[in-house]
Amino acid sequence: MESSLEAVRFLASSANRVRVLTALVDRKATRRELQEEVDCSRSTVARILNEAQSREWVDSEGSQYWLTPLGEAMVTDFRSYVETVDAYHQLGDLVNHFPPPVFSLDVHHLRDAEIVEVTAENPAAPFTRSLELFRDATEYRGLNNAGLPDHVRVLRDRVEAGHLEFTQVLESGFIDTIRADPDRTAVWTALEDSVRAYDGVVPINLHIVDGRVLVWLGENRGEVVGLLVSEDPAVLSWAESLYEEYRTDAEPLGELE
Repeated sequence: MESSLEAVRFLASSANRVRVLTALVDRKATRRELQEEVDCSRSTVARILNEAQSREWVDSEGSQYWLTPLGEAMVTDFRSYVETVDAYHQLGDLVNHFPPPVFSLDVHHLRDAEIVEVTAENPAAPFTRSLELFRDATEYRGLNNAGLPDHVRVLRDRVEAGHLEFTQVLESGFIDTIRADPDRTAVWTALEDSVRAYDGVVPINLHIVDGRVLVWLGENRGEVVGLLVSEDPAVLSWAESLYEEYRTDAEPLGELE
């Protein structure tokens, strides 16, 4: 019996093998049908099917071929792994700047995320994008270990105008920073009834804004390299669950002054 690495190598070393065997997922097909579908020569399709049959990944009767349960599992899991690698390639080195909680999320769900990076040409791009979303927000939930004054002012103004439902969980250490700064205290005072203090470390800066999830990317606390914005339902569910987890363990803020 071949080793696990040899089985993986059988698929990974040939894009044609992956295409031919993928074309048999959940169906039967003839060699001619496979040849036309995957645009391979007749001899290539025949060789791939023969090799897969020798591994008991493919079975046949007459002119019809199909994947065995083993073949179906091998091909399906391999495709899933390739999609995972594709997602990481798409995100590039920004993965190194994900806050730890993001790694509990299936990276497949981030493939369509909007990534706004800090660049030399536009170092404020992530901040500009987040402000765009905050200015039109009608529902906001935040889980943060810090907060930018410009963001807080926009959210406060929306709340005071009656346009925004606002709730926030803040790391208690940041609340101490707010209390030590009269200018910051003045901005947060209007929101204090909707803020809860988490007595511990909040390892992420996350906003849920009208069904969108915003996550700040940075290798160190306070260092921003980009902003991830996602509307994927699985990402939203993950963010809401994480927010509720910290909110449950947090206490009402009380008066700042």
